[in-house]
Amino acid sequence: MLITDISESLRRRAPLPGGPTAAMLTPEGSSGQLAAIHVEIPPGGGMPEHDHGPSEILLIPLNGSAEIRHGDQVHALPPGTAAHIARGERVSLANPGPRPVTLMVVASPPDFAGRLASWPAA
Repeated sequence: MLITDISESLRRRAPLPGGPTAAMLTPEGSSGQLAAIHVEIPPGGGMPEHDHGPSEILLIPLNGSAEIRHGDQVHALPPGTAAHIARGERVSLANPGPRPVTLMVVASPPDFAGRLASWPAA
């Protein structure tokens, strides 16, 4: 069993203006099946269109409402919803609100978390 305190996890910042920060909740190598990541998107911030490599992604909003764009479709993601992103799907995320948005991200397999581990410390 592994218990992680988000407040004690190293936060990393996406290397782009208005980009999110991410804290790995499953240390690298702790699971070959999944990774859990706590993500915070600042007001007006987001992530441009991207894919998640070989990982499937589950986005679970905890606070605030994010917007996810998939092709021409834009969907609101308030708390109480979740988005499943299949391998190869390209999406972008935005925080149109005045407060940070926090998300729990689950990646399976955990390969996508390796990309975030290369971000600089926040």
